[in-house]
Amino acid sequence: MMRAYPDYQAPGMSVGGFTLFPRLVTDFGYSDNIYARPTAPKASAIGTIAPEAVLRSNWSRHTLDASARAEAKRYASAKDENAENYRFSLGGGLNIDSESQLTAAILRERLSELRGDPDTLNRATEATSYDTSRGEVGYSQTSGRFNIRLRGNVQDFEFQPTPLGEGRQVSGDERSYMTYGAFGRLSYELNPDFTLFSEGGWRARRYDRPAGNGLKSRDSTGPEVGGGVNFALSALWSGEIALGYAERNLDDANFGSVSAMTARAQLLWNVTRATSLRAQALRGINEVAVGPSIAYLSTTYWFGLEHQLQSDLLIGANVSTRYLDYERSRDAADILSVGARATWFINRSFQAQAEVNFSRRDGTQ
Repeated sequence: MMRAYPDYQAPGMSVGGFTLFPRLVTDFGYSDNIYARPTAPKASAIGTIAPEAVLRSNWSRHTLDASARAEAKRYASAKDENAENYRFSLGGGLNIDSESQLTAAILRERLSELRGDPDTLNRATEATSYDTSRGEVGYSQTSGRFNIRLRGNVQDFEFQPTPLGEGRQVSGDERSYMTYGAFGRLSYELNPDFTLFSEGGWRARRYDRPAGNGLKSRDSTGPEVGGGVNFALSALWSGEIALGYAERNLDDANFGSVSAMTARAQLLWNVTRATSLRAQALRGINEVAVGPSIAYLSTTYWFGLEHQLQSDLLIGANVSTRYLDYERSRDAADILSVGARATWFINRSFQAQAEVNFSRRDGTQ
């Protein structure tokens, strides 16, 4: 949702110095192409149930949050696509004084790859599950109109084997990897409406089995730099625009490096008290373990509309395009997605939503 609706937010349950927000999501849907194939599509009804609990502190100074979520997804016509996922997270902030703060967070998650995603194997006969563990620490300091934020993170991806049929499979070790990163952002508040910022960092990726995709090593390192402006004009307009540069240097000299100008833009326009428009654009370098290349340049545009028909009824629509240009390869892909939804706020504890989505992918990948 593009804006908050406090009249329909669950109040939660008081637990000492915390508030507990339990939640249960049930979803029943239908897809006419569950494998995202260009030919011979297969349809199936899909059911999902996902219990979740979020615990938030009510302390006056410091913060501590924890969450847990489980998800079971079942396909009526394709049992091999059934999946069980989960997520656990813990994070908080230590306010050293009114102008400085330390933060830390950890996460453990099991996910299943989405069919048709650029990072998946098209030949897979079953959806691949993978586990990810993430840790991050950060520091923020404000001095007058200046603010500096520093953060470092490490994330590990552990893939399960991917079946290809006829007894063949891709080992999970060939796709598993770890990333490291250190980043900083310096901001200057011109006035309450506009803030200028510059940002930069360094990122590294290390595979469990570096050799692959015809390379001796897919491991990489590289810098990211950029700058832009953040703005909030009354309650009508808000957003951020940034331009930058990113580079990935592979250990294998035969491949060399990948570099590109990057961009990030997002805009929220509250046209009226009942209608909001959101637009986003993103351009950056992505790395993949499988496919025609180990890196591609992704350019995404997303537009969304949300309108409150009445106090308890919300409708929305969105359209997006994503273009993937694979490095050192003639392969490319163009993905169009369109969606519409309606949300009924029954009361603070219950809401119902219906949605329909369409996606089309053209190209050689």
